[in-house]
Amino acid sequence: MFKILILQAWYDLSDEALEKQIARDLMFRRFIDLSLSENVPDHSSIWRFRQLLNTEKLLEPLLEQINNHLEQNSIIVSLGLINIIDATVIEAKQSRKRKGKHGNNTQDHEAAYNVKTAADGKRKTTYGFKMHANTDEDGFVKKNDVYPWQCA
Repeated sequence: MFKILILQAWYDLSDEALEKQIARDLMFRRFIDLSLSENVPDHSSIWRFRQLLNTEKLLEPLLEQINNHLEQNSIIVSLGLINIIDATVIEAKQSRKRKGKHGNNTQDHEAAYNVKTAADGKRKTTYGFKMHANTDEDGFVKKNDVYPWQCA
């Protein structure tokens, strides 16, 4: 039930709207560990639970503890915003070991190998980097990072 109150705060929903959202949104059900065969708590149950926490003076300390945990882990929750994270493969310019003018290796030493299994079942090896992009639902890039793959 407390997870339901967290969703309510994050999405700024009334008790009635929250009940409807839980009934139709699989992401909400998964977050609160509610299977499709289980009944959705009605709006009055949500209200009574919140009132009980308020009466016992537990709601504010619990929410503060959750916020502190999120902050310590650098997680930012923004009301009504969607974050889309995608990874793109970037092949290194010098992916093969070759000798340069002075006999040194010209292969990009910051890159690493990645093995990916394609939809057709074939394995593809790429030497390079992986770029992670965080965008909103309109495609505005909020942040991106480039990482070499970890060698397996």
